[in-house]
Amino acid sequence: MEPAQRKMKILEAVVEAYIRTGEPVGSKALCEELGFNVSSATVRNDMAELASLGLLEQTHTSSGRIPTELGYRIYVDQLMKTAPLTKDVQGQINDILYLSSDAPEHLLDSAAKILSKMTGCTAVAAAPSGENALIRHISFVRTGAYTAMTVLVTSMGSVKTKLFRCDYVLTEELTEMFERTVNERFAGIPAVGVTPAFMQSAAASLGEMSMLMSSVLVSVYDAAKEAASTSVSIKGQSNLFLMPELASAEGKKVMELLGHSGELSKLLEASGTNASVLIGREINHPALSSLSVVVCRYMASPQCTGTLALIGPVRMNYPKIISALEYTASSVGEMLAELIGSAGPGTDGV
Repeated sequence: MEPAQRKMKILEAVVEAYIRTGEPVGSKALCEELGFNVSSATVRNDMAELASLGLLEQTHTSSGRIPTELGYRIYVDQLMKTAPLTKDVQGQINDILYLSSDAPEHLLDSAAKILSKMTGCTAVAAAPSGENALIRHISFVRTGAYTAMTVLVTSMGSVKTKLFRCDYVLTEELTEMFERTVNERFAGIPAVGVTPAFMQSAAASLGEMSMLMSSVLVSVYDAAKEAASTSVSIKGQSNLFLMPELASAEGKKVMELLGHSGELSKLLEASGTNASVLIGREINHPALSSLSVVVCRYMASPQCTGTLALIGPVRMNYPKIISALEYTASSVGEMLAELIGSAGPGTDGV
């Protein structure tokens, strides 16, 4: 074996041993594990050279070596070997997702739960951006004599509900009239287009009826505004505090970031359906500089895409996590495509 090839084998073994145990790796144990036909001293010298290249580091004078962020980078890009999930695990993921495939929000919530449980990391599932969503249909469900629920469905399969109250009795005839009236004005337009100016125009077109429907229109506006935003599901936040690499103060900063869904979804944008890995300081946010993030895009259609991500220690099991994330993202995309299609033809052709 050539010396350069041997050094890469040593780096791979150090990373994988440290991922398994969390303990620095010594040359003697490494030599025994790899079965190299060289002395422990040669392995030790190779490890010292890897350290001089910035790929390994020594935390204490008498301890073994651990990977640096650069060492992990080389491992992820060149050395690790991922394996597809077993058919049994794939079936379990699909079965759980299918039970929640009645709405995008439920499906993504379920995906985040699955990923968090499988990996021990914090999972983030960002819904498709509402920027491209068209209002497909609006209906009203009476919940009491004076109250009803607005149900707004978009071309992305998203369903938003808002309660409203009137100072008169809501009859079936009235709710049917409201439904016809609002769909004439709102069905087929972008959710982002429901602005205060648009609402003023819609109210003006109703004439005196706008006074009767004021609370109805407010609920439609609120539902459309919510549909135009990007919702984020986060699961496994408590896993952060089980990571010894993360100090208490750092954990609090991460939790604060998780509370800002807009900032988080922008930070975790993915460019493709293959998982991408950001390690430590590669992540463009100080709260995550002690962690790693693995991000993958799911796609239901060219206009309907979103992101799944896992946040965990730099010492994470990258092959396992990448396999789980990519398969789950693929399944979410397929199920979301079916959900959008089952909602009926939309004006955007989805």
